[in-house]
Amino acid sequence: MKALSDIVVIDMTRLLPGPLAGSQLSGLGAKVIKIEHPTRPDAASQMQPFVDGESVLYRMLNGGKEIKKIGWDSPEGKEELFELIKTADVFLEQFKPGLLKTWGLDYETLSATYPQIIYVSITGYGQEGLYAQKAGHDLNYLALSGALQLNRETDAPVIPGFQMADVAGGSYQAVTAVLAGLLNRQKSGKGCWLDVSMLEGVLPVSTIAYSMQAGGINPDKIKFLWGDLVNYNVYRCRDGRFMALGALELKFWNAFCEAVGRGDWKREHLSELSKNTFLQTDVTELFLTRTRKEWTDWAEDFNFCLTPVKTPEEALRDEHFVSRNAFVKDDKDRFQGWNLPFRMLRE
Repeated sequence: MKALSDIVVIDMTRLLPGPLAGSQLSGLGAKVIKIEHPTRPDAASQMQPFVDGESVLYRMLNGGKEIKKIGWDSPEGKEELFELIKTADVFLEQFKPGLLKTWGLDYETLSATYPQIIYVSITGYGQEGLYAQKAGHDLNYLALSGALQLNRETDAPVIPGFQMADVAGGSYQAVTAVLAGLLNRQKSGKGCWLDVSMLEGVLPVSTIAYSMQAGGINPDKIKFLWGDLVNYNVYRCRDGRFMALGALELKFWNAFCEAVGRGDWKREHLSELSKNTFLQTDVTELFLTRTRKEWTDWAEDFNFCLTPVKTPEEALRDEHFVSRNAFVKDDKDRFQGWNLPFRMLRE
């Protein structure tokens, strides 16, 4: 899709949130120019593993971008950068609030000369507010949003093995902000400054818990999304691998019960499938009777939300993703990143 083919983005971000947003904008057809300081490189470029001398993570996040080394803190570098900004539509940055003002790269300074610019700032807590100047990473944003408390094993929060706040709260929200800014410019004829807070961006992942809280119910008392229900759980198989049973709706659970010959497990109310009222050991023992592959092959004949828990390596080989061209690969068939998760089916 080349919806942004006439848009130029200056990407002054580092690590994951901003670079992934820039990559998404590049996938939409924008010309993305990544600016790196010659003596302060993007930390992602130093992260292992390396292939052909280059960080795989860095290549994934910045492939398809034009990369320029510019020392923006020198008069010559600033002049070179301003020449690029002159023709740009979007300025994407991820610095601590107020820091870019030190080099005359803040919104007020740039917009005075380049009123067309859509200036998007990605930070942990936003440009203003009690936490604005605090340092933080993905784990901190999840902790402060309440999401981490919901992801527990017994009483202790479990650290996710992925960057939810960085991506869902930062990268994707920044792309949305850029698109909103461009549409707003079409109507007003002016650029704008958009403030993306990763903390606020990750709040909606806990929508159900917040709806309970707003309705006077403590989410801790109803744990149906984090392991309290036997029909919405993960089970170990005979070979030590796992299956995910996501039969949250009773029609799926009851169909599963029929298929495994346990009609006595069928229920009429979701509350009857809580671990407090249903003997989960019976279901646990059932899954131990087959390997993950045996369960996966068996489940092909049904449709009640039973899937294998795959590794990233297995997901890369998944025929569903392959058929939809979900992954970007190089000429050596090496994983390079993701294509856009949506397709234009008709025009």
